[in-house]
Amino acid sequence: MSFISKQLVSWHKLHGRHQLPWQQTKNPYAIWVSEIMLQQTQVSTVIEYYKNFMQRFPDIENLASAEIDDVNEYWSGLGYYSRARNLHASARIILQKYNGIFPKKYEKILELPGIGRTTAGAICSFAYGKNYSILDGNVKRVFTRFYGIKEWPGKTKVEKELWKIADMNLPIKGIEIYNQALMDLGASLCSRGKPQCLECPLSQSCKSFLNNWTKSIPASKPKKIIPIKEGNIIIIQCDDNILFVKRNLNQIWGGLWSLPELDNHVNLNEWLLSLLDSRKYQMISSGRFCANFSHYKYLIHYQHILFKKLNVKLPENFTWINQSKIHQAGLPAPIKKLLSTL
Repeated sequence: MSFISKQLVSWHKLHGRHQLPWQQTKNPYAIWVSEIMLQQTQVSTVIEYYKNFMQRFPDIENLASAEIDDVNEYWSGLGYYSRARNLHASARIILQKYNGIFPKKYEKILELPGIGRTTAGAICSFAYGKNYSILDGNVKRVFTRFYGIKEWPGKTKVEKELWKIADMNLPIKGIEIYNQALMDLGASLCSRGKPQCLECPLSQSCKSFLNNWTKSIPASKPKKIIPIKEGNIIIIQCDDNILFVKRNLNQIWGGLWSLPELDNHVNLNEWLLSLLDSRKYQMISSGRFCANFSHYKYLIHYQHILFKKLNVKLPENFTWINQSKIHQAGLPAPIKKLLSTL
């Protein structure tokens, strides 16, 4: 065993996480769901979502047979909704191609939508005990600090180097404990802001600790000016119902129900006439609302309008949702937040 693997396996027995809900199983489906949820999301946030999701979709067949709107409802608030779409699509592939049995081969797992090397490696190691590397954000931080890698780990050449390091440190046995220990160390003692080096089992050989580099490693992603995108959203209310439209997959919140958005060149009155056969509405309020994403800000200009009575058949991509059910519907979190402020 390498120094890293030997130290981490011993450390994990006393200090690692052992009671997370997805650690109590070897079921590849359950592990897969947890790994997808943990992409871009903290453990503390994922736990309740995971429990609710697994209760509603306990196996591949249940997930594959569900409607995507139902899946999105249980994902609502986690963000990065393409993860939910990929889970759903992969479940259907597994049902059709593998008779509902999650594949065991790394290469087959890697072919499923939304699964990269780290996720495939995690499933193989935790479900099947196979020796595959992982390289999520926590693991990158541990390796860049231990080996004193000063370049941003998101660079292609640096990431290739980190994968070689990850493979080099794989233990001969105990892969499940080792991979979990790597992630646990990165999430706890080797945190980005306040690393607790004196308690770390790797500190005696860690280049960053020995050279006082922990504040500068890992290097931050080169800063870019965060662009601002703008959109015009219409909140259409009739009695206690709000009008929603299914978003196109190539848009933000793709596949989710959201509020109608109009391009600048579209005349509101003409659009309302074509959709609802009426222009008779009351303007309740208007304003701006900002939704923050990882790579940009989305500035929403909204108009809240009220119709007293409507009796029109909507296109299939539109629907009314009662205000009392909005909080539990599969809607984007920023849209729920906007509606809660009105």
